Amino acid sequence: MPELLTVSKEESGQRLDVWCAAHFPQYSRAALQRAIKAGGIMLNGVVVKPKQTLRVDDTITVNIVPPENTEPAPDSSSLKIPIIYEDKDMLAINKPAGISVHPAPAERGPTISAWFAARYPRSAEVGDPGRPGIVHRLDKDTSGVLLLAKTAEAYTRLKEQFKRHRPRKEYLALVFGIPGEKFGRITRPIGRSKRNPHRRMVIPAGTSDDLLEGKPAITEWKLKETFGNDFSLFQVYIFTGRTHQIRVHMHFLGHPVVGDTLYTFKRQRPPEGVTHQFLHAERIAFQLPSGKKKIIEAELPEDLQQVLTHLRKTRS
Repeated sequence: MPELLTVSKEESGQRLDVWCAAHFPQYSRAALQRAIKAGGIMLNGVVVKPKQTLRVDDTITVNIVPPENTEPAPDSSSLKIPIIYEDKDMLAINKPAGISVHPAPAERGPTISAWFAARYPRSAEVGDPGRPGIVHRLDKDTSGVLLLAKTAEAYTRLKEQFKRHRPRKEYLALVFGIPGEKFGRITRPIGRSKRNPHRRMVIPAGTSDDLLEGKPAITEWKLKETFGNDFSLFQVYIFTGRTHQIRVHMHFLGHPVVGDTLYTFKRQRPPEGVTHQFLHAERIAFQLPSGKKKIIEAELPEDLQQVLTHLRKTRS
């Protein structure tokens, strides 16, 4: 069934493929450009070029047919996912690193959404199609607090909070280097990289390049601990929820997240025991669907705890 969308005043002036990338992040820019050229995405009922400029109130018809995949879906029901809070409306888990929140075109591994649907079959239709229960997301290699909705009403209430950036999200991040300050705030917008569709980047100040359309992003950080001259442990707060936001802003700051293979500098080597990016969603403060305020914390995974233990021993 084709999906009809309307261009808002704020989106006027964007390229069609840039607009599509923001609305359909599950597809690569190249895939969206192919869909536009093939007529799977039309502007005001007409096939146009990907670089076509949009105007306010333009109508975009989207009818993207995903490629058929004959491989059986991976079994996610046996995943061992720690549940740290649950009530009749929702649950919160401590997501392990290495597991995607929901399916993606380029990946076929187990997912949190499939685990949720298998464990709570009555809630399998809650949320967006193919993403049961998912209210927000964490990167595949990020661990920590993740909220899931068990009812349609809970999904709507929680989703609205995240849309308005109401929840306070706190992360722990081990980064390269030692900052010159004890705290800071980054307010640079984030957009998709021109060179690599899998990467995001900070938009240069004053740019007029329409390929670099970005979205507002606000990140605050506070220095918690240092390890010699090589590593620092940050408490990070995000007030927006952009893709790869912390990783991109830390790279822009000059202190990339340790273990991050996408946003790093050459010759930087992680400490012993790091097998994935050291980024953990430690705490979230939000409002339960019932209206009650709630703070949920997720314990740092054992492998990341061991990394800190090793660094502290080395330092002493």
